[in-house]
Amino acid sequence: MKDKIFKIFSSSIKIKITGRNINNFLKRIIRNNINIIKVIPISYKEMDLIIDYKNLDKIEKLKTIYNIKIIRYYGKLRILKRIKKNIFILSFLLIGLFLVYILSNLILSIEVIHSNNNIIKLVENELEENGIKKYHFALSYDEVEKVKKKILEDNKDSLEWLEIIKEGTKYIVRVEERIINNVPDDNNIYDIVASKGAVIKSIYAKSGEKIRDVNTYVKKGDIVISSKIILPNNEIITKSANGKIIGEVWYSIRVEFPYVYNEIKYTGNKKKVLVFNFLNKRISIFDFNKYKTFDKNIKYIFNNNIIPISLTYEHEYETKVINDIYTYNTAREKAILIAKEKLLNKYSSIIDITDIKIINEEDMTSKIVIDLFITCDEDITLYKKVENATIE
Repeated sequence: MKDKIFKIFSSSIKIKITGRNINNFLKRIIRNNINIIKVIPISYKEMDLIIDYKNLDKIEKLKTIYNIKIIRYYGKLRILKRIKKNIFILSFLLIGLFLVYILSNLILSIEVIHSNNNIIKLVENELEENGIKKYHFALSYDEVEKVKKKILEDNKDSLEWLEIIKEGTKYIVRVEERIINNVPDDNNIYDIVASKGAVIKSIYAKSGEKIRDVNTYVKKGDIVISSKIILPNNEIITKSANGKIIGEVWYSIRVEFPYVYNEIKYTGNKKKVLVFNFLNKRISIFDFNKYKTFDKNIKYIFNNNIIPISLTYEHEYETKVINDIYTYNTAREKAILIAKEKLLNKYSSIIDITDIKIINEEDMTSKIVIDLFITCDEDITLYKKVENATIE
């Protein structure tokens, strides 16, 4: 074992010596205090010696009539010789690996998908300020998540939702604009009406006249703040309404949730990875942001049917594996949570969920099914243009 370790880290060689009276030459080497690692006799005219490479010149000076030939290198020398012999192939492989890494992590284009050019320009500027740029390296998943949160936090009034997906050398950015009932910026006259049936919780009128009271029910389209203002002398003037209505709105939702919950979710993250496979070991090259779980498509660059070795190019799609077993009460809590999330995602105008009542629930063999009645405080403001009206 010690000999093997020594050979790996030493710079020794095996030389073949031929000529008459080989033993005399061996004695001469020993008399000159030249260290010999191993003697391998072959015949009276031939023998092999394993020596330190640094002693080769000393033996060459003593050889006289003998022929000396290097037949093998050991340790570092052997490695260096092989590298030198295969320098072109190794250089090509290293350059190839470097190019694959560069091409799979360099962002060549960024596409923001939205119909509003102002929103597109806003998001592009925000992405650039936060390090997501063309001809720059792609960020890690955690870094992208931080950028998304920061952009949404800095643009609460403009952006509702943002998604950044890397596809090859391209970022695809999907964005939803936050719709706020801003005061119309024109010279038309507007009433403020209820956008849906609700019980009025509060009315904020900057201009116009409130014609409905708090805690009264309004149907969709009912005028709450009128553009017609009645003065104390009963004179009527017209001025465009400006304000906000908060109403109590109700939703009925049916939701189900399984007791044994198994799901594989795709996170939307994907990447290209160069992988070296040897025996049962899988070594991903230049993969600094490894996925815990993922699906993959494999393309073989090199594969040997005799030796268990291969080089593959893989498209990896990150997944999130969920395996849970729930009790009846826990499944019910999860179902209610999902119902709330669905409602809030669907209606961005909801300010708060104030009450949840279970109307009906069924305990089935594999799942729970519940009907919910959900009460919300919601912005029900809607500006409605008054036709043929003039400002007085």
